[in-house]
Amino acid sequence: MSAALDSSAGADNASPLVEEILTAARNRLSKASFGPPTREAALLLARVMGLTEAQLLAHSRDVVPPAAADEFSSLLERRLTGEPVAYLLQEKEFFGRPFLVDSRVLIPRPETEHLVEFALEQNLPRSPSILDVGTGSGCIGLTLALEISAARVVATDLSPSALAVASTNARRLGVTDRVRLVATDLARGLDPTRFDLVVSNPPYIGHDEADELSPEVRRFEPATALFSPVDAHRVLERLLTDLQSVKMGTPLMVEIGFGQRDKVESLASGSPFELATIRPDYAGIPRVAIFHRR
Repeated sequence: MSAALDSSAGADNASPLVEEILTAARNRLSKASFGPPTREAALLLARVMGLTEAQLLAHSRDVVPPAAADEFSSLLERRLTGEPVAYLLQEKEFFGRPFLVDSRVLIPRPETEHLVEFALEQNLPRSPSILDVGTGSGCIGLTLALEISAARVVATDLSPSALAVASTNARRLGVTDRVRLVATDLARGLDPTRFDLVVSNPPYIGHDEADELSPEVRRFEPATALFSPVDAHRVLERLLTDLQSVKMGTPLMVEIGFGQRDKVESLASGSPFELATIRPDYAGIPRVAIFHRR
């Protein structure tokens, strides 16, 4: 077994058991300064062994093949540097579906699911045309395409690397025929009048707030997907300007950050959009701003 796990386990040079590797790995995770859940040991070992977590735990006395032990050891070392477990697993669940994620895209957050939930509450045509601005992994736009079976979605991103991830997710989820991926800055070059709904989880963190983020986020997730240029509200300000030609009454739904309610209200008051409401997440934090074209 690799010394990176625990050189004392399997001291007779026999292949280590699942329970031995997990015990050693959980101990190391529990001592990490950033406090990762010790459950992650089982998630990572299950992945390299091609099992579910439940299957792995049900076979705790099974031997772990040397190749799998070495691969797990490598993943554990990466995790102990702070690299997010979602990147190591190359998967994150969103709205009950698995999405490919890696360092090219932001990891989908549970609070972003509210954006989808509130979008599904809107009074839309039977076959709506939806614009997802800054799609990243595609989690919002692809989920809406799946939840609204007749919807057609245009998903944009400035990053070709992010669009490659979204393309893979669209193929895996079987919606390539109803989702068009466009490399552009926000909605530049598109005709906003053709859309019945616009959704976006834009970068809304100011660079001056970087030190408030966990090292996992700050060091490993793509800065362009996290940080709004100039200040925390610049991208929202641009959205309200660039999309002003949408049809009257068209909903524009945008995820916002903690403490941004007042600024969002101020930006709306000087724009062609009316701020209809700001909906909270489960923690009661204002999370989704819903605008309508006046």
